[in-house]
Amino acid sequence: MRPCVAYRFNIINCEKSNSQFNYGMQPLMYSVQEALNARPWWTRVGTDICYYKNHFSRSSVAAGGQKGKSYYTITFTVNFPHKDDVCYFAYHYPYTYSTLQMHLQKLELAHNPQQIYFRRDVLCETLSGNSCPLVTITAMPESNYYEHICQFRNRPYVFLSARVHPGETNASWVMKGTLEYLMSNNPTAQSLRECYIFKIVPMLNPDGVINGNHRCSLSGEDLNRQWQSPNPDLHPTIYHTKGLLQYLAAVKRIPLVYCDYHGHSRKKNVFMYGCSIKETVWHTSANATSCDIVEDVGYRTLPKILSHIAPAFCMSSCSFVVEKSKESTARVVVWREIGVQRSYTMESTLCGCDQGKYKGLQIGTRELEEMGAKFCAGLLRLKRLTSPLEYNMPSSLLDFENDLIDSSCKVTSPTTYVLDEDEPRFLEEVDYSAESNDELDIELAENADYDPSTQEEVLSDSESSRTYLP
Repeated sequence: MRPCVAYRFNIINCEKSNSQFNYGMQPLMYSVQEALNARPWWTRVGTDICYYKNHFSRSSVAAGGQKGKSYYTITFTVNFPHKDDVCYFAYHYPYTYSTLQMHLQKLELAHNPQQIYFRRDVLCETLSGNSCPLVTITAMPESNYYEHICQFRNRPYVFLSARVHPGETNASWVMKGTLEYLMSNNPTAQSLRECYIFKIVPMLNPDGVINGNHRCSLSGEDLNRQWQSPNPDLHPTIYHTKGLLQYLAAVKRIPLVYCDYHGHSRKKNVFMYGCSIKETVWHTSANATSCDIVEDVGYRTLPKILSHIAPAFCMSSCSFVVEKSKESTARVVVWREIGVQRSYTMESTLCGCDQGKYKGLQIGTRELEEMGAKFCAGLLRLKRLTSPLEYNMPSSLLDFENDLIDSSCKVTSPTTYVLDEDEPRFLEEVDYSAESNDELDIELAENADYDPSTQEEVLSDSESSRTYLP
């Protein structure tokens, strides 16, 4: 390659009908020469970026039996800074299987066994013989007294998973933020460990990650569409994860929260998909009224909390409709078959935000890790709201909660500007926030420790800590 020469790249086998590449997102590049010059970073690059339908037709097999579907092209121009350099391009900041194993090993070696119960097991082996890690995190009991051991064993479960789609590397960065927060020495993290037992499957599709798949496993299937009837031979990670959840349900220890971390290629911000019978009926039946079904709106509590404390989270992008095409996903099966009311998919943008303090910026790993930490803080507030008598945490700790989280999130990649113009709305986006936001607002207002003015200050932190590309 020659420096200061414009090279045009065309990737012609994309399948989504639209992409954030049309709304400011740039691909990433890693330069070996830059790394040798002490700058070993992935950086956003590319100009004249466009995503469009091309003239290549997909086969009916590749299109799921449908004929006439076309491929799409992502095109971009890059000027390389060095002569005869070796450069790598990526869709998003990479996070490999080896990185996960190294990260888990570091957490295991660094933790204090007197305070933190950390166990790393092998859930199962994949089709190609790779181990799928299962992590358990909670606080050690205060002593060997009977009541302390009982409290230790009877803590409610929170079940988390990520990276079922290999191309959604941002989900792993969010999970990294969650794991590091749970293993930290922050007082709020210790309180969180004392509240819950965390069961975490940080990478549901190791084979897909190792082999460079974008969405499928080695069997060529989307594992997030196999939850209704997973095959133990073809879908071992899903089969055993579901089996563990079924076991918890059988012993009357249904998790309080299940959340599967994902990445979203066509929308901005971080948001959640949940499950609601009532909102599904509203969405599918024009004649339905709010009096037809009585339903506990507790499924909205955690997303509403996150909208108050996480700057990248957008409540108006959340949806709680159960679509027919999603009935075999983790979120819906765990809700319907296991009985977890708060069963979510948390989607993190691959591009950036169009609201909050990160508006106009492409998202980096720092913001994703911060989101993972904020999710933990949301679980702590959820505990305070759902069990106010059982759990009484000093308000002074929570007043400094966000500062502690911010200080523990290291800047590992830069953020960059995106276009102000946003994409058109998609059919899957359904906003019901106007109907039932009031329940949590009242609940939060009745809580003596909750101060809306304090929250506003938290959401408007100084922008001086951001890092921009030149």
